[in-house]
Amino acid sequence: MGREQQLAEALVGLADTLADDIDPVVLVERLAGSCVGLTGADAAGVMVVSARGDLRPLAVTEDQAAFLEFFQLQADEGPCVDAFREGRRIDVPDLEDSHDRWPQVAPYAVRQGYRSVHGLPLRVHRQTVGAVNLLLRRPGGLPGTDLKVAQALADVTAFALVNWSAERLRPSDVSNRVQGALAAKAAVDMATGMLAESGDLSMAEARAALRRYADRYHRRLVDAAHSVVRRALPAADILTFAREK
Repeated sequence: MGREQQLAEALVGLADTLADDIDPVVLVERLAGSCVGLTGADAAGVMVVSARGDLRPLAVTEDQAAFLEFFQLQADEGPCVDAFREGRRIDVPDLEDSHDRWPQVAPYAVRQGYRSVHGLPLRVHRQTVGAVNLLLRRPGGLPGTDLKVAQALADVTAFALVNWSAERLRPSDVSNRVQGALAAKAAVDMATGMLAESGDLSMAEARAALRRYADRYHRRLVDAAHSVVRRALPAADILTFAREK
């Protein structure tokens, strides 16, 4: 499959969520996965702003990237944090040269195996609602064409996340939808933990089973998660999908 077709399919997949039944968790996971699949990035992470004004992780493609996302938040520094605060792309061709700018995060990122990073703002109209991290295990960073693709994907995702339209967009609309995405992520995480404990599974196995159940019965992932948390959906009904590939 050519890159143009891959990009078209990724954009269609993101745009498909422009509906009242948007599943924000799946939407942002698609963004992270598409950024890795369509650029030379080795990993990607997405953070969005909470009601308190700080960033919260919403999606990540690998464990090392998740650790780095949390470390940036704890240290209150890093490319992703700066991209959000400044509302612009932050390019770091070599993290070895960035110890002065980010004295805690840059060395930690290198220890995690990353040598270059790009922070992209996640924005809707004139509001920055989060940021995307593109991480590479080699120095040099990504070419401009790949960064344009990633920013386009991020812009489409942010648009879908708030179900934006020019006639009704207000700052509170954007904030409420982003907070809804964080709440959905929390529900999915809680349901995954409950399933992992019930079925003696890893978190990844439990999450995969939950997703397979949602796909099989054409339910939003977040709705299935809420049913598990409320115990309206027996864990056993989902754990049967843990054995599927």
